[in-house]
Amino acid sequence: MKRIAFAAGLLVIAACTVNVYDYSTHSGGGGGSKPPDTVYVQNPSSGFAEVPPVVPDTVITKYPLLGDGYVLIEKCEDWSRHTLFGCSTETDGVAFDLRPVMISTTGSDGSVTKEFQLEFTCRIQAYMIDSDTEISLLDDGSAPSTSMGMTLPVVTGTELVTIVAHRTSFPFLAEDAASYEGDWLADGTLLYDAVFNSSEWMVRDICMAEQLIVSSNSPDFRMIFGDTERRLLQQFFDIFVIHDGEPPVLPVGGGRSVVRGTGRSSNR
Repeated sequence: MKRIAFAAGLLVIAACTVNVYDYSTHSGGGGGSKPPDTVYVQNPSSGFAEVPPVVPDTVITKYPLLGDGYVLIEKCEDWSRHTLFGCSTETDGVAFDLRPVMISTTGSDGSVTKEFQLEFTCRIQAYMIDSDTEISLLDDGSAPSTSMGMTLPVVTGTELVTIVAHRTSFPFLAEDAASYEGDWLADGTLLYDAVFNSSEWMVRDICMAEQLIVSSNSPDFRMIFGDTERRLLQQFFDIFVIHDGEPPVLPVGGGRSVVRGTGRSSNR
């Protein structure tokens, strides 16, 4: 009886096809073999199986710059994104982060298309916010709740900030944002993230400006980016926009360092 059951089990196994997709070869991390990400077993009754498409991992690296900052590099096949981190300024009640982004796509003919974005993160303490500002950020005009996770909708005509690069002013309106998300935290702090599509010449003017200021009328603040932050912006534009990731003279910040682990990107 046991022999019959064993033989039946072998027949079931033989009727199935097991396909293993090992995405670990795309990680670039080395270190020998890794467990497969997906095991797909064919249904013997259907006669064939639809093989899921193989999607290579997005390889993530950090490129340290001179100063307390770095460029996060995400690559997946012919697509890559470079984001500068570390460019921030702060005053009593307000902290502001500026992150220029370059997205590159290589065509089948070898041509490279570049797109640019500017990402902002702003944290504003409760005492900086008056009722007029609250109403301008909430489309229903209601006062903000102190509960966490409250999303602030985009309101047409709301000017978030203005960036002054030397003598040129660039106002950024909430209605023009590619994405906008804001939350009132439990302590009354307003935290928002905004992404704006940009052009190469605008990113160039901001990154290469001799003086860089961010300001807002409501709430009222004006902050100057320091020399360290401006050097980070200059390095980002010089190395990655102009020279495609190769420093023009000397290696910047000691070269690249690989971030352990990979992940798929959602912005492509």
